Amino acid sequence: MCVLLNKRYTQVMETRPYPSTNNDVKSRQLLLHLGLGLISVFCLFFLLATSHTTLSFELRKASLPFPTPQPLQSTSALILDSSSTLPLDSSWSPPKERVLLIGDSQLEGLREPVYKYCLANHHNLTASVLWYGSSTRQWSRKDTLAYYLKKYKPSYVILAIGLNELFVNDMENRRTYISQILETLKAAHVKYFWIGPAAWKEDKGITSLLAEMTQPYFYPSHTLKLDRKSDRRHPTNKAAAIWFDSVAVKMSLLKERGIDFSVKKDTNASTKNSPFVLLKQQLY
Repeated sequence: MCVLLNKRYTQVMETRPYPSTNNDVKSRQLLLHLGLGLISVFCLFFLLATSHTTLSFELRKASLPFPTPQPLQSTSALILDSSSTLPLDSSWSPPKERVLLIGDSQLEGLREPVYKYCLANHHNLTASVLWYGSSTRQWSRKDTLAYYLKKYKPSYVILAIGLNELFVNDMENRRTYISQILETLKAAHVKYFWIGPAAWKEDKGITSLLAEMTQPYFYPSHTLKLDRKSDRRHPTNKAAAIWFDSVAVKMSLLKERGIDFSVKKDTNASTKNSPFVLLKQQLY
């Protein structure tokens, strides 16, 4: 039907007398194309109205040229993160506290005794984050602390930061850095305890400043006489175990915001089952 209409309309338009001027020819061509277009639209709607076939349309989500939002990422250079390869340990179900241990190279000796105390007292050491060469400056100025607080969701944070600041003398700057760290912990609604640096020499004020700003959640490690490794700076592993025995007593005796480390067990438990994060060395 539509074909016949188109053919008839074309014949009429071609046989209709018009003066043979250029403008008239163009007008006739324009009317011809317009008429054919209207007839085609009419035929399309006619076919759709008389067809018994159901037309289906599929709506698809458009691919927009916008990047997908990315999760928070630490700006620190990551060397190792074992947390993604370790199976979940069901021995703490539920744990009393979810503990996050963070700090500088002092964690080399502290990680194992902290892990064993957590194990003996039904806490979960969610991760240990060791940042070589770090100081309060790095931990306050980068997003590292906030990143790992969000990732591991601890209820209790143990900090061992300050060994790389024994000989700095810009105490006002350090006060700002420490304050920023404490604000980050407060914003995350977590309890904390700060293990003071195990100084091998008298420092220039960092220990006193840390004690001032974090008491009573602070342990003065510089008061202990500890055997040192060959570098004469870091405590030996055995000395670190004795060191944390004293810290655990102080933490357990806190009336508020403390943690129960009252049970000590000499076990062969290995820290290989505890998540460990190693960050690239930084200068203070």
